Amino acid sequence: MARVSPLKKTVRDMILSMAVISLPIVAIVKWFPHDSKKPEDAAQTVDYTIPLDQARRDPDLPFTALAPTPVPAGWRATSVHADFTPGERLRWELGFLTPEKQYVALDQVSGGQGVDSVLEAQAPDATKVSGAAGKVSAGGFDWQVYATPDGKRHALVRTTPPTGSTAAAAAGPVGVVVSGTVGVAELTSFAGDLK
Repeated sequence: MARVSPLKKTVRDMILSMAVISLPIVAIVKWFPHDSKKPEDAAQTVDYTIPLDQARRDPDLPFTALAPTPVPAGWRATSVHADFTPGERLRWELGFLTPEKQYVALDQVSGGQGVDSVLEAQAPDATKVSGAAGKVSAGGFDWQVYATPDGKRHALVRTTPPTGSTAAAAAGPVGVVVSGTVGVAELTSFAGDLK
């Protein structure tokens, strides 16, 4: 009877042990669900109702905070930002993701230069569209259309006088910007639902 070297026996046992341990691990990885979300699906849905209610009750704001009513079917809010620091430019922003993974933002900002900063952030290098295609009506207001040179981003802009207290009125005109990676028709429909 041939003797098995202790070294060979140890290596063989180690390989058998690894195989026994690896089989359940492979089964777990193969058959159990994984988090296979793509990065664009990772955007969390946010509830903006409380910040919206607080903004609408603030007597020092030079505008009534807007939101779509109703939110378009399949759209979900992914961001809300309110900057109501006294003496600063006041800003209300809501962001939405469409079922087609396109982004749409609503911004309201006080002060004459506020619209430029919003456009630079939401639709960089966008310029006014001229002619009949440069104006749309939505929600009882006339909007100026902006588009980026590549045509991938659009924005609708309108300016209104400030509302609210005397201090709020001193903030200057209020810019409303609806922008996103959807077309002008979809932005117009969204702007028409703002209340």
